[in-house]
Amino acid sequence: MTSFWMPTIIFNIAVLCLFAAVPVVFLIVSRKHTWGDTRAAAVSMRARLPFGTDSVYRSVRARVRSLTRVNMWGLCIAVAVMGALFLTTPLATSPNAMWILTLLILVVVLTGGTLATQLRERLFSPVPEAPRVARPVALGTRDYIGTWRTFAPVALLIAAAVATLSLVVMTILGVSPLTPTLATCGTLVLATTTNLGTRWAEGRVLDRPQPASDTLELAWDDLFRTDALSTLRMSAAMTAWLPFGMAASLLTAVWLFPQPLQLASLVGLFPWAGVPLLQVLYTLGSGKLPAALYPEFLRGPAVEEVPA
Repeated sequence: MTSFWMPTIIFNIAVLCLFAAVPVVFLIVSRKHTWGDTRAAAVSMRARLPFGTDSVYRSVRARVRSLTRVNMWGLCIAVAVMGALFLTTPLATSPNAMWILTLLILVVVLTGGTLATQLRERLFSPVPEAPRVARPVALGTRDYIGTWRTFAPVALLIAAAVATLSLVVMTILGVSPLTPTLATCGTLVLATTTNLGTRWAEGRVLDRPQPASDTLELAWDDLFRTDALSTLRMSAAMTAWLPFGMAASLLTAVWLFPQPLQLASLVGLFPWAGVPLLQVLYTLGSGKLPAALYPEFLRGPAVEEVPA
C-alpha cells in the first residue's frame, strides 16, 4: 500500500516545497521599503493610470509592496498548515491535496491578505489644508467589477442549492450513498457562510473613506478597491462552485451508472474544474478600472483643432 501511494506522496511534498520556496524568496527580496518599482510600473501600465506626482508613485509602490508581503506571509502560514496535516493525517496520499492547498491559498490567504491591507492602510493621506475630491453618490460592487462578476457567486450558490437538494432527494430514495451527500451538504454550508462573510467584508471596503486631493488619486484608490472587491467575489464564487460540482458529479454518477473509466475520471475532477476557471475569469479583470471611474482627462484622447 505504501509503494502504491508513494508517487502521490512525493508529488505532493515536492509541490508543497515549491509553494514554500516562493514566499521565502519574495519576503527576502522585498525587505527594503524601496522594493516594488517594476511591479508599480506594471500596475500603472495595465491600469492605464499615470502616477502624476512622486508622492502618488511612492504611495502606489508602498501598497504594492504591502500587498505582496501580506500575501506571502499568508502563503507561509498556509504551507505550514498543510505540512502539519501531511504529518498528522493521510492527506499526503490524496490526489486532491494540492487542490485543497490551492483553494486554501486563493480563498483564505489571498482574500484575507487583500482585505487586511485594504482596511488597515489608506492609500493617500492628504494634509488638512489640501483640497478634497469625492463622488456625489456612493458606488456599489457592480459599479467597480461589473455585472457578471458581481452576480456569478449568487447564481452558483443557487445552482448549488438546487443540485444539493436533488442529491438529498436521491439519497432519501436510496439511489445515492449517504456519505457523499453529507459531504456535499457540508460544502454548501461552507459556501453559504463564505458568501455571507464576503458580503459583510464588501460593506466594510465600500464604507472605507477615500481621502484624495484630486481625481487621479481617487482613481488609484478605486483601482485597489476594485481588485479587493473582485477578490472577495472570486472567493465566494469558488466556494459556491464546490457543492455545485460535487452534487452534479454525484448525480451524473447515479444517472450514468455504470460509467466508462474515462468518464468516471472526468466526473471525479469536475468539482475542482471550476476553481482555476473562475480564477482565470476574475483575474482577467484585475488591475483595470471601469471606464466611468477614470478621471475625465483620461477617458479619451484630447482633440486638437488644426487651423485652416
